[in-house]
Amino acid sequence: MVLNKEDFVNQIKSASLFSGKVSEIKLKVDSNKKEVNVLSQSIDLGDYESSLGGKIKGEDLTVSFNHKFLLDGLLNIKSSEIVFDLHGDSGPGVLRPVGDDSYLYVVMPIKSN
Repeated sequence: MVLNKEDFVNQIKSASLFSGKVSEIKLKVDSNKKEVNVLSQSIDLGDYESSLGGKIKGEDLTVSFNHKFLLDGLLNIKSSEIVFDLHGDSGPGVLRPVGDDSYLYVVMPIKSN
């Protein structure tokens, strides 16, 4: 999927406030609607949900990541758009800038029960 970097970073930062002790946020990819829902939940603080449109190809998918690791990769990308390749709900995610193959960031998902 191709997403606007600034919007994605802002939504991850907002979701991180509700992510609880394990720093988990969920990304729910809907390829038909061409959007990604960013979700997080804390017993103490409540729930967070927002959506972000983008260029999305592939299957619908729900995958969890540690928001700190996602932000580490995203904040080192200089372009305004990012490519985020997901390989199933347990495979690695790959972040890279659009049009620049010199930077590649691999992030592993959090296993869901």
